[in-house]
Amino acid sequence: MADSDNSTTLSSVTLGGSGEGAVKDPALALLRDWVRAQHVSQVLCRLQQRLETRVLAAACPTAMDAKVGYSIACQAEVEAATAALKIQDRLPRTHAHSLRGVVAKLEIIVGADRDIEDPTDFPWPHIESILRDLKEIVGDVPLERPDRSIVQADCKRYQAIAADLVGLGKQAADHPLGQEPEVGADTE
Repeated sequence: MADSDNSTTLSSVTLGGSGEGAVKDPALALLRDWVRAQHVSQVLCRLQQRLETRVLAAACPTAMDAKVGYSIACQAEVEAATAALKIQDRLPRTHAHSLRGVVAKLEIIVGADRDIEDPTDFPWPHIESILRDLKEIVGDVPLERPDRSIVQADCKRYQAIAADLVGLGKQAADHPLGQEPEVGADTE
């Protein structure tokens, strides 16, 4: 047994299960926030793409109304993506308190670069391999989509920020998410 380190305990490193300790792991909280920000960014991206199609297909009288909604949607998408990037920037300063926390941090790293040019280049296959190994040891980190009401509230918040930035705050506030003002409506 002298040459075996199986008797060594890891008191400061835990698996970070679904109990109270998992909630206290800042890396798990960071992953939850990042997943939410990424999801909101994707929702706003799809909205922006739909509005872009409308702008391109709009007749002259409705083109300006469509452009207003499109401008706000584009800026809202930028705001949401920026929020996700800010969460990613906190990653190096966030300490994992469990092996699941380490998995959470790797999930963010791997998830952030899903659109890289060549995912077969070093170090991506190696990082994904480490992530798979850790998941086999500790299990997956639960990645739940945020509630629809939370996503809608985040989208509206980013749209309000975007509307203020493009100088159309009141007009954006008067129209439901993703809908343009009607032709002839009071746009002040």
